[in-house]
Amino acid sequence: METLLRSDPIQTPISGSPPPGAALTALGARLEASVPGIEGHLRRVSLYAAAAARELELPSREVERVRRAAAIHDIGKLEMPPGLVNRPGPLSPHEFAIVKRHAQTGARLACQFGQGDLAPIIRHHHERFDGDGYPDGLAGEAIPLGARIVTVADTFDAATSTRPYREAMAEREALSLLWSEAGRQLDPKVVAAFCAYYSGPHGSLRRALAR
Repeated sequence: METLLRSDPIQTPISGSPPPGAALTALGARLEASVPGIEGHLRRVSLYAAAAARELELPSREVERVRRAAAIHDIGKLEMPPGLVNRPGPLSPHEFAIVKRHAQTGARLACQFGQGDLAPIIRHHHERFDGDGYPDGLAGEAIPLGARIVTVADTFDAATSTRPYREAMAEREALSLLWSEAGRQLDPKVVAAFCAYYSGPHGSLRRALAR
């Protein structure tokens, strides 16, 4: 069982507040206002992650849980100072420490709005397969599988998206990047599943993203 919420207490929605799904949708709209373009990023990552989860033959309930978590995995950036996300140029160690908090904050928000089943995935989507990630330095299969899936999807979309500090990679180059990070940042099994779906007979995800 994934019980990896080590330090963030589970909170419940305030009585009389909107349903959890509606509340998270509202938070997503606020996030788009402060980080333009992130709504599209979250949508693409959720599609990529769900496709990889299906390729791994996870039960449909788990595929849906991965999709839902991917759709809000960056929600913790709501509590970051304006202008820090996607800022051109290198971050100072102090600024990077602030950025890293978004994984824990996102897990806390998921619990607060009644989505505690998504919290382990959100908290651990910046762990690395080799143990050099954050916030808890988990490695290998100690990282929840859903988080390992979201990490691959997130890495691919980041690589193929234009950012203020760099141009987007071509799809083929981004797929090569995933393979180069297999066993280091990324779970090789998940990389293989993602690449098999993206390049295989199921058809490119580009068609789904174009709808």
